Amino acid sequence: MFKRCQIVLLLLLVSPLACAMKGVFWQPQLRDNSVTEVQWTSLMQTLRQQGFDTLVLQWTQYGDAFADENGRFLLRQRAEHARAAGLKVVLGLNADPAFFDRQKQPAAALEHYLGRLRVADIAQAKRWRDQMAFQPDGWYISAEIDDHNWRNTHARELLFSWLENTRKQLTAVENKPVYISSFFAGNMTPESYSQMLAEIHVRGINVWVQDGRGVGTLSDAVRDLYLAASSGCQGDTPTSGIVYEIFSVRPGKTFSAVPQPADAIAKALRQSSSCGKDRLYFSLRYLPVAENTLKHD
Repeated sequence: MFKRCQIVLLLLLVSPLACAMKGVFWQPQLRDNSVTEVQWTSLMQTLRQQGFDTLVLQWTQYGDAFADENGRFLLRQRAEHARAAGLKVVLGLNADPAFFDRQKQPAAALEHYLGRLRVADIAQAKRWRDQMAFQPDGWYISAEIDDHNWRNTHARELLFSWLENTRKQLTAVENKPVYISSFFAGNMTPESYSQMLAEIHVRGINVWVQDGRGVGTLSDAVRDLYLAASSGCQGDTPTSGIVYEIFSVRPGKTFSAVPQPADAIAKALRQSSSCGKDRLYFSLRYLPVAENTLKHD
């Protein structure tokens, strides 16, 4: 498989992540700081042994979290240990906890806000390049694209412009693939949702679609319609892969989740794509291998 990927790279001169990845998201939380270096190193090595090839840091700053020198140093150390274990590292940037509220602003305010998000992301990318001396295998824009707030045509144009300009500026920092994730909740038709993602794709952004199983908003049959339209292998679907949710949400107003049953997770890990789409899993803390290392309550 590795030799075949090398041939593809040589013939097509595409990015190092052109071959479909099997990756897992790690959503850094401050409570993860208690994980020892030995525990983390062992976890990364086990991931590699189990066939994972990529670790995606969902963000390297979340509001004020990890904004200080010690926080950044710890995340860099985690990223380096992942790479030492043989994993590629896709680096998430700045995440605004208020993103889903602020994207509801009127057009002029929204445009200004998206511009500030881009400035923060570029500053974070440069910080990791210059101060942290870390070169990622890809960039991840931490903002997630839903199928509700971007239904308006003008809002979508702002979205496309923001993402295209962010991609251009990120690749100017380091010429690496740029990724973002998206989720659906039945607010667009499968076809219109797929078309929105296609517009993002043609602007040079790799889109991963969350499968929605963990959140459980839609039935399996309806979810399958959206996944087939956006990420299936029949026809020219616009996304780079699927994020398989291996958690179950607990009832309540505040988000709380637990791992899915072991057999459901094992089934998700056996997923494959006949057309070479990426397979991502959300998230590391719900994998059985992390049970005694990362808390999920």
